Amino acid sequence: MGSALPNCRWICSQILLRSRVGLSFTRTTLASPENRPNYSTPEQLVAGMGQLPAIAQVLARLQRLLSDTNSSLDDVTALIRLDAAMSTRVVQISNSAWFKRGSACQTIDEAVNRVGFREIFHLVSVVASRSMIAQPLHAYRRDALATWRESLACAFAGELLASRLGEDTAVAYTCGLLHGIGRLAINKYLTTSGDPGRKVTDSGFPGDFSGSELALFGFTQANVGALMLQRWTFSVENIEPIRHQYDPLSAQEPHDRMSAILYAARFLRTTVCQAEPPADLAEADEVFQTLRLERSDVLSCLPDLETRISRAVQITSA
Repeated sequence: MGSALPNCRWICSQILLRSRVGLSFTRTTLASPENRPNYSTPEQLVAGMGQLPAIAQVLARLQRLLSDTNSSLDDVTALIRLDAAMSTRVVQISNSAWFKRGSACQTIDEAVNRVGFREIFHLVSVVASRSMIAQPLHAYRRDALATWRESLACAFAGELLASRLGEDTAVAYTCGLLHGIGRLAINKYLTTSGDPGRKVTDSGFPGDFSGSELALFGFTQANVGALMLQRWTFSVENIEPIRHQYDPLSAQEPHDRMSAILYAARFLRTTVCQAEPPADLAEADEVFQTLRLERSDVLSCLPDLETRISRAVQITSA
């Protein structure tokens, strides 16, 4: 595990998010006025984000194109061209050592044709995520690089698992990439609410920061993230797994399977980032079993996962 990503640490938790004791404590805590923030619903918190980035809509439409067998490179080119900064970056990367063949690309059409259909999805989504996600989350004690790499690790983990299970890899990749997007809204509130010292606590996989978020708000970043994706016109195939990332067993068909894949992807993300797997948990084993996977099956994805993360970081650093 020597190539594990830096700046990511978790404390293995013995507290399950959905335990009755935890929820009872949460309700008691929220009853105290001094603990209740001004935003009492996820809708209010998302509305407080203001204007949402246009690149998010490009990413949503790009995923739909990739999932549509009738889509062509011309469709992808037309979409990327809508964002001038993205077009410029794609042309720049297409001329890097990773892709350069022959003369340099001068236009987005040439760049997309050189990189290829599926690779352009990875490229655009990784570049988009750096502008959307790669920012310091002070309330979560995460710097910009750690935030982005966690998202990237979860994205590739979801893609690997979905490929093994015969599920939509583009949906799984996007769910992983944006699984923590709700933290942006919560971080913005906590760092601009007049109490910038207030932090949320990481209890480790599987709950991450969600127990602390529940205690402060009565909802988690998963609820907020699902609403953000809805506003960005992502499909329900992305929205519901992100909403249920902490409790995939409660997800309804047909979203239960992708919710379980995202849960398993978060398990792999944690393993890569902290350089060792989370402690054995009956809850995790139960989720894995719904996918007909053992813990060892999930962990077997690690070599490919680390290779993909390393390559993506190098390509986008060109």
